[in-house]
Amino acid sequence: MSTLSPILVVEDQALLLLDLIDQLAEFNYEALPAQSARTAARLIESGIRALITDIELGDGPNGLVLARLAARLQPGLPIVVVSGGVRPAKQDLPPGAAFLPKPYRVDAIVAALERQEALRAA
Repeated sequence: MSTLSPILVVEDQALLLLDLIDQLAEFNYEALPAQSARTAARLIESGIRALITDIELGDGPNGLVLARLAARLQPGLPIVVVSGGVRPAKQDLPPGAAFLPKPYRVDAIVAALERQEALRAA
């Protein structure tokens, strides 16, 4: 298992959530699923080592709010934000976080998380 496990994965579309978790498992990552920012917020301090979140999460806070909360609670946490509709400005993301548009490749998400982890460890 990677030092980045577990990864909190936040996606409101169940099929996309399950697919991403399965693909992360192929890279030997353990993932904790959440379908809302509210659920995910309760899991941030449960020992997660990274966060992947969609921006548009239906009702409630969006993924950008969640990413900023996670960065505040766990400074240096590797964070990847994804979206198929919203293109955030750099200043909308927490410092060091990466944005990837949908459709994304899981290897690109993994590479972004690993880059952030390497910078944090340096």
